[in-house]
Amino acid sequence: MKAIFTSILALLLCLTATAQSNFYKLSLGGGGGLTQSFTDYEKYKFGKSIYGVGEFFFTPFISLGGEGQIGRIKGESRDPAFETPQFVNAYKSLTINAKLYLGALIDYKRNGFSNTIKGLYMGAGLGGILNNISGAETPKTKDIIIPLNIGYTYYFPNKAGYYRYGINANYQSTISLDGGLDGREETSHTDIYTYFSIGIRYQFGPMGLSTKTLY
Repeated sequence: MKAIFTSILALLLCLTATAQSNFYKLSLGGGGGLTQSFTDYEKYKFGKSIYGVGEFFFTPFISLGGEGQIGRIKGESRDPAFETPQFVNAYKSLTINAKLYLGALIDYKRNGFSNTIKGLYMGAGLGGILNNISGAETPKTKDIIIPLNIGYTYYFPNKAGYYRYGINANYQSTISLDGGLDGREETSHTDIYTYFSIGIRYQFGPMGLSTKTLY
């Protein structure tokens, strides 16, 4: 009887172990890319920007983190009524973003394709931007911004089978609630800039336990 009880207990422990996996709760990353302006200036120019990000993962597929950007947003106009025909915004921004990965919603063990796309995510956040605009009447302003993200992260498992390193591609559309990205006090529509970036990720810190196997 004792041998049967021990066997059943060992089987239950084995099943529990195979149905769970560990993941790192903390992540750091950085990279760079191109911004594009959508403001009162009808020529939507490109600028360069770099970013750094830190995230906390509640599960392998749900995260909350902060992101900082430093770069330039550019625009140009042919309208002779514009006192400044072009602008360059040497901006700095800081936002808090939540992300939900597709892996939280699908059974990615069905086939190789579903396992590959589990790293797709969508997210949204809130933050602020410091504008420093050349040629504007008020060159330095502050705006509240809402970033919307869609992207993909691919992680490489290490020898122990844990996800440690990854590469990331992200497309962000950022809405300015104050319309001050181009330095014009009279604005005809909401100021927006987009940011396409490529970067790297590094997972570390305390381990979490997921009910979904990751590999």
